Amino acid sequence: MNEVKIPKRMTTALVNSLTAGVVPRIGLEHIAVGRKPEIEAILKDLDNIAEGGAAFKLITGRYGSGKSFLLQMIRNYAMDRGFAVADGDLSPERRLVGTKGQGLATYRELMTNLSTRTRPDGGALETILQK
Repeated sequence: MNEVKIPKRMTTALVNSLTAGVVPRIGLEHIAVGRKPEIEAILKDLDNIAEGGAAFKLITGRYGSGKSFLLQMIRNYAMDRGFAVADGDLSPERRLVGTKGQGLATYRELMTNLSTRTRPDGGALETILQK
């Protein structure tokens, strides 16, 4: 068995996040279990997108089923490959369309959460526009 050396900063971030009940931002690949088929399928989509294709996924599941964990892993993989990523939660107040500004609220959340490798916590829109 190969021993993997995980940096102290990463182990601390993992433990702190898991203790707080939130998905860690880094180091997920060290604790991921049972997600190989989903990750491979989405990474295949990323390869297709990098070649000029397109993909759209909606991730659904019960509370605690690992949706946020999977999405954070994919965000990290995508940013490592040079993609800009945006994520947001849909709700009655944030929908794709609506008559009371719900679509606009969703768009605002996506633009606020727009992230890149150099701005992984969001706020990357200005940086992207300056390029």
